[in-house]
Amino acid sequence: MTIYIRNGKLWVSLYQNGRRVRKSTKLADTRENRRRIKGELFPLLKKTDFSPKKTVEYYYHEMMKYKHIKHTTLERYVSIYENHISKFKDYAINEIKPALAKKWANTINLSPKSIRMIVNVFSQIIDEAILNEEVEKNPFKTVRLPKLKKYKPQPFSEEEIKLLLERSQGWFKNVLGFLFNTGMRIGEVLALNWSDIQDDFIVVDKTIRKGVIGTVKTENERRIPIFNVLRFFIKSQRSISRGQRIFQNTKGADSLQKKWQSLCNKCGLEGRVLYQARHTFAIKALDSGRFRASQVAYMLGHTSLKMLFEKYAKFIKSEIEEIDMTFNVLDTNLVTRCA
Repeated sequence: MTIYIRNGKLWVSLYQNGRRVRKSTKLADTRENRRRIKGELFPLLKKTDFSPKKTVEYYYHEMMKYKHIKHTTLERYVSIYENHISKFKDYAINEIKPALAKKWANTINLSPKSIRMIVNVFSQIIDEAILNEEVEKNPFKTVRLPKLKKYKPQPFSEEEIKLLLERSQGWFKNVLGFLFNTGMRIGEVLALNWSDIQDDFIVVDKTIRKGVIGTVKTENERRIPIFNVLRFFIKSQRSISRGQRIFQNTKGADSLQKKWQSLCNKCGLEGRVLYQARHTFAIKALDSGRFRASQVAYMLGHTSLKMLFEKYAKFIKSEIEEIDMTFNVLDTNLVTRCA
């Protein structure tokens, strides 16, 4: 530990854990001050830990280093941190206590789904600190999160679909044709290339969000049948599209959503979101009796039948018709003999 002069003031230099630390005493260079530093300040400095404070920001960056997630998810994490969590960036990670976590979560005035997503990112930052043995418990484990509202599909009727298609035109009409007749997600349709149209199938292996192409939600390629009705929209779009992408002239999802809202207003269908086209396909396909549930789940890109039935079971006639009370697992004659 040494004393040196800088800009007329006495500074102290010391090494701790192999790292050099410099501190200003803000004292003038006098014999008396040098004596005080050696007698009073040196012993205190030896006991002081000058290791960098492990902050929320530090562990956020540590967490992000090891995240192997899709580009769109990464963007979402960055946005959540910058807009909601960065206010705590200079807090020591062990300063985030249950009471503070609860108070902060209660100030987020967004949908239950968004609140859960935001709190989850902060919780993951704390988990990173737990792995490094900086803290023992995650304060967010005690935070009560709002319950998610059950999403209710609002499928379009045949008359409504016809009305929407009759009052739309050009590439927009063709996008609707793809959505209603494939059950694809909006980003999946907008990301399609002409090379994805193969004989009787459409290869779905990518999506687009904010102009960036990425993998599909489940990261598994799937092949969707080109039903006869869809061929009209494919032929129509071929006469419009000049690029590699089928819907390169759409100007993105934002332009599509604006045109959709305008169309719904004209058709008296206010409040219906474009994603309902996917739900409409799913329900119509299941209700038709032409497909096995596993086939519909595959076309939609669902990883399990459970997800399929949780969303759509109540819309399928075969699932809600009255139960045949005459069903019997035993032979009729056997039942008579047992009576």
